[in-house]
Amino acid sequence: MSDVQYQAIIEILDFELHRKDMVILGAILKSQSSPTNYVDFETIRTQLAIDEGGRKGKDSLIYRSLSWLENAGLIKVDRSKHKHGYNSDVGLMHKVFRKKMKETTREIKSEIRELDSEIEDLTNMDAENIASDMISIAAGKHKIEKPVFAVGWEDVFQLIDDKIYSHLKKGDLVRFSLEWLNRPDMITPVRIERIGNLLENGIIFQGLEHNKVDKEQQELLKQFTLFFREKGYQPGFKICERTDATYQFVGRNNEGIVLIVSENPMSATWIPRSSNPELVDSAIKTFDEDFNAGIDIEEIGSN
Repeated sequence: MSDVQYQAIIEILDFELHRKDMVILGAILKSQSSPTNYVDFETIRTQLAIDEGGRKGKDSLIYRSLSWLENAGLIKVDRSKHKHGYNSDVGLMHKVFRKKMKETTREIKSEIRELDSEIEDLTNMDAENIASDMISIAAGKHKIEKPVFAVGWEDVFQLIDDKIYSHLKKGDLVRFSLEWLNRPDMITPVRIERIGNLLENGIIFQGLEHNKVDKEQQELLKQFTLFFREKGYQPGFKICERTDATYQFVGRNNEGIVLIVSENPMSATWIPRSSNPELVDSAIKTFDEDFNAGIDIEEIGSN
């Protein structure tokens, strides 16, 4: 490997040899009489003075670098004595560099995938349409949609009405996380009627819960679903158990989500995909994976 290639790899791994941490690592290695030998702080300072032309540097900065080197796995610290000992060897460095290379490779591959996706998006775009849209935006004829925040039950439901239900047409999909509906009084006749009207107009509903609401509320949601199924509609309601927390939201197709950000006080924000595509896509992907893996509510017996 040439010096240029070696330097490039070191920089990619963020281990530039000129940084202070690496200079101190070099001082430790130079001070060790053998790979198993531990050296104390004063010995390191003395070696640094030799390496840096008489400048030993501030003790606090040296200790900070020693802490970083230990956390990075590049040195071992012996704290069994009053004066701590510091040691490094090829074995430690091998483990650190192997781990760092794997992590960096994963990160680079992820960046490449994102770039490929962006290239594909750009390739599929119509330059003429983009120019027309930009002119419309500049002229004030078309506004870029922005996130909207709401606090309190009534305002959150109004936000869902305004941003989700009011923009639906036949065949559209509403993804509905159900864990935040943890109060019986939240399912009111008005909301039942609103959803009934949407189902009648051909809107598809998929409800998902992770077996985290109490059984009484789960049974109420089940009866709510069966009520509509008996009328000939097919709203989805599945249970997919998981222990970790996940997105709670109501989504309109892939266009955006009303994300529940707090249950006390109840608060939510409308996030159009145009403002945060990564978050919206991630929420929808997680929902779809859990929904596909879930069990239909009719298959779960009542307690």
